[in-house]
Amino acid sequence: MLAHQPLGRLLRFLACLCVVTTIQNVSADDIPVSRGYSIPLIDLSGQVERQAIVDREANQYLGHPTTVLLEDQRTILTVYPKGHGRGAILCKRSRDGGLTWSDRLPVPASWATSLETPTIHRVMDQAGRKRLIVWSGLYPARLAVSEDDGATWSDLKPAGEWGGIVVMSSLLGRREPGHYVAFFHDDG
Repeated sequence: MLAHQPLGRLLRFLACLCVVTTIQNVSADDIPVSRGYSIPLIDLSGQVERQAIVDREANQYLGHPTTVLLEDQRTILTVYPKGHGRGAILCKRSRDGGLTWSDRLPVPASWATSLETPTIHRVMDQAGRKRLIVWSGLYPARLAVSEDDGATWSDLKPAGEWGGIVVMSSLLGRREPGHYVAFFHDDG
């Protein structure tokens, strides 16, 4: 079975390449749009009044942020790696919908050991107790929890004997309170 894995990966790569090539050959004029509406294209690159710098450090890549908007519809927390796709997890808070951002917030020392892009989500258990969770990927996937809207956090702790890249990038609530479906790929 192991002998077939490189071939399988090559075939998946070629299939993705075909899809990308196909997508690149489609123009906006080729896609029919209902006459009842249109989707506007807005270029924000020149509109500095709409831009906010969340963090900056000389000669350091800071990117791959994930965010969560709290129930007040104004408070946003973001987590991101100090590096390209990996590195210590940094955390910041905005209390005004993203117009301004705090300094880097204190986080547990274990967050410096992150090997992958973190993700942050709001979850609520069956009793209505709210928590924020931060996932850190690769092997094993690890999880940190805050029960006070990000004021304090637990250490990153293994969630099981599994992992992958950008663990739990999507998290969807199910109908039953306290039940969620989360998605990621396991590099397989």
